[in-house]
Amino acid sequence: MASLTRRLALLALPVLALVACGEANGAGGKTSASASGAAGVSTELGHAKGAADAPITLIEYASPTCPACKYFHTEVLPKLDEKYIATGKLKYVLREYPLHGNVDIAAFVVARCAGPDKFFDVMDDLFASQEGVVQAAQIGALSATLKTIAKRHGIESDEAFDACMKEPKYREEMSKVYQSAEKYNVGGTPTFVLDGKVRNFEGDFRTAEGFSKHIDALLAEKGVQ
Repeated sequence: MASLTRRLALLALPVLALVACGEANGAGGKTSASASGAAGVSTELGHAKGAADAPITLIEYASPTCPACKYFHTEVLPKLDEKYIATGKLKYVLREYPLHGNVDIAAFVVARCAGPDKFFDVMDDLFASQEGVVQAAQIGALSATLKTIAKRHGIESDEAFDACMKEPKYREEMSKVYQSAEKYNVGGTPTFVLDGKVRNFEGDFRTAEGFSKHIDALLAEKGVQ
């Protein structure tokens, strides 16, 4: 029932709900786009970086207001990008998981509206601005804060921003992404799916070194050096 409610919210959220985000949802809680990890065409549901035919895929279900997601994107993902994504060994896919409801939905809409080539840049900005976004949501100023972020990525006018928020296709697309989380019983963020196996943000999967140990083992199994 909860997942159905969330899917309906994704489809129904109007632009006016941006005001209510801060009143109803204070968020608290894990992309760092490098020059090498360009977004590419992929059959994966979500937003991909790296070679489409990479031997291993890492999927992350993420929330822009989740501190653990911010840590992963700031401290871990850049190292994986350099070692595996840039070298064609790993494809990374971010899937939206709006853990904190309307706040996350509105933030993800900005990233989608900026366009596929800017999606990860906007996500970087959202994570860097996470504390300000959360505080803005708490005091009912989310719309103004997201407009400032949006302007840095080509959504320059209030009219363009409002059009993004009113565009139903972004919520329809996010709804499909959200539904995919049910397959993996995702209940929090970040949740990882590494080569088809669900991994939580714990143990080895809190560090680049820990991730590397598992990725190297998978590559060895596939005969990739």
